[in-house]
Amino acid sequence: MTFSTQPKSVDANGDNSISLARACVPGLLLLGIELAGLLMAARLVDLEITPFSAGVALLIAGSGLVMPVLRPGADTRLAAILAVLLAGLLVVPFDLSSVNLSTSGPLLHYLTLHTLLRYLNGTLAIPVALHLVSGFPQRSPAAMKAATSNRQLLIFYLISSLLTIGVLVVPQGGLRVAIGIPMIGWMIFLLALAHIQLIRVSREPDPAWLRSAHQARLLLLGFLLAEAPLLLRLLLSGLGWPQAIPYNTALLFQVFVPLTVAYAIRQHDLFEIDATVRRALAYTIVSAVLLGIYFGFTYFLSQLLSELLPQFQAAAILLGLVAAALAFRPLYTRLVRFVDKLFYPERLAFAQVIADVRARLQQVATRRQIVTLLEDDLPAGLNSLWGTLVFAPAHDLPGRRETPPAWNGRMIVGERMLGRYWLGPRRSGLAYGPEEQAQLAAVISQAGLALAYAEALEDLNELNRNLEREVRVQTAQVLDQQRALAVTEERQRLARDLHDSVTQTLFSISLGSRALSKLAPRDPQATAQGLVEQEAAAQQALAEMRALLAQLRSPLLAEGDLTQALRAHCAQLAGLGLTVRLEISPEMSLETSGGLPVSGAVSSELLNIAREALHNTLKHAGVSTATCRLAREADDIVLTVQDAGGGFATVAGASRPGHGLGLHSMAERAEKIGGTLTIDALPGQGTTVTVRVSQANASLAGQ
Repeated sequence: MTFSTQPKSVDANGDNSISLARACVPGLLLLGIELAGLLMAARLVDLEITPFSAGVALLIAGSGLVMPVLRPGADTRLAAILAVLLAGLLVVPFDLSSVNLSTSGPLLHYLTLHTLLRYLNGTLAIPVALHLVSGFPQRSPAAMKAATSNRQLLIFYLISSLLTIGVLVVPQGGLRVAIGIPMIGWMIFLLALAHIQLIRVSREPDPAWLRSAHQARLLLLGFLLAEAPLLLRLLLSGLGWPQAIPYNTALLFQVFVPLTVAYAIRQHDLFEIDATVRRALAYTIVSAVLLGIYFGFTYFLSQLLSELLPQFQAAAILLGLVAAALAFRPLYTRLVRFVDKLFYPERLAFAQVIADVRARLQQVATRRQIVTLLEDDLPAGLNSLWGTLVFAPAHDLPGRRETPPAWNGRMIVGERMLGRYWLGPRRSGLAYGPEEQAQLAAVISQAGLALAYAEALEDLNELNRNLEREVRVQTAQVLDQQRALAVTEERQRLARDLHDSVTQTLFSISLGSRALSKLAPRDPQATAQGLVEQEAAAQQALAEMRALLAQLRSPLLAEGDLTQALRAHCAQLAGLGLTVRLEISPEMSLETSGGLPVSGAVSSELLNIAREALHNTLKHAGVSTATCRLAREADDIVLTVQDAGGGFATVAGASRPGHGLGLHSMAERAEKIGGTLTIDALPGQGTTVTVRVSQANASLAGQ
């Protein structure tokens, strides 16, 4: 995860934090050179330095030199160098009428020392100013892309140096003018480029860089107020009106530079000097108090030991110093803690708040919890004015806030940006230090991972909900299909049952009635006998219909196992004129086996096959007895229905009417339960129907 926080300015090596010596020595060394040059020039000519010009120069140089002392860094070092160059340029009044570019011989031979110093200060100050604003602190990434690169700055310095030296050493006056005019245009170009850099930063639309925009506006205003009268005076002086704008008037406007810089430091923490100064001042006071207490305690302890042990006065004084030295460190630690508690209580509570938030981030599981933690709990714990989490693809701060943001961080997990967190300033006005910003970045990093986890969890839950809905829909569809299939199967079963019982009887009655209608005119007695037989057939059909309806109301398998259902059905057939001898092996009986030997689905199909075969015997075999056998043979369940009736031919077209549908029905039932159906029948030799089902398909009890 990467983060975008308000960056500090950097030097060429990318590091703004440098030692105090590296930050201060260049400015002090340049100041020494300027003073030495002025002293040497003062011995040769009257420099006309006024108290006012000296005071303004001292104010500008001092305001610049104090910045690297307060906040050592590459940017404050450049600011100090620029301030010394401007002070050296302004301390002695000057105008362009004193410079004659058309003289023969090198101009270096004609210029006085103080004129040469002013010339060098002016030609160096402009590229240094561009260098300073090009590395302007706390700039947004968009403005940094438009800024002058280090390579470009090096080229600018090189061109400025060549033009400056060329004007000084070229011997021909015409060539000197040819170099001098482009040099003036070049300096104006660099000055304009520096202002453009400040304008870019001041117009930065991103709220995260609002403080940088305020700083750029103030510096731009100060530079314009200082430059306008000075450049106008130089222009009028070149046109022959050197006194159109008095030098002191132009000099007075130079005060705006240190004033705007001081205001930018105080109001917008330019170069982060204000926060550093306040903390340094607090610790300076603590150190002064501590030193006073330390020396007072040392003196008091030494005097006390000297009075108590006058014969060992030297040893007593040494003992007092050692005791005071041992007490110094604990006392200093307590006083520093006291100052932190007194001046910066937020920083003492910061670590605890961050630890608590990170612990809670390990327990949150929803986006709402993360938003509440970052927008409500974290700002409240840090005593910040506000906090806002903006989700991608948006990244700017929504709406306008009463105060600008003090810190912001982007949530990036892998290559995906999840959002951006904005944190307002503390109510006390204390800025977030570098260590605190690093801890905030760690919190946002963890919050990004928690947010990614919460989103993944929410997506998974939504996927589960969609899957559950789909399963319910599919289950309902399957149930509807099963119901439709059950209805279809039940209709087919009813069709088979009706065919096997009532339909065939009614078909016989229909054929007999047709024959009687033709026989009645010729043989009334035979017709009467036929009507008696038709009545008996109708009674048989009625009995079969009643038996079928009874079976529909109360299925045979509803109250017992297969063996009990077979017994009940055989009892019903006895009432219809067919005596069935039922043979059931002990291992197939519920009473003797101790459990249900055959599953319900297999039992139902076997029962229907037995009923079909027995009804065929009743209608077509021409006998009044049959045998039904249920047994287990090896690993198979075997059902056999046998009669000694007339039999039938099993070849196509040789079976009796009605046999085709019944035999097909029994074959379908056997195939449905994974069994095989065998029919052994010959005309005049009876019929044997055998169904064989493997034990595995029959789902025996205990398996």
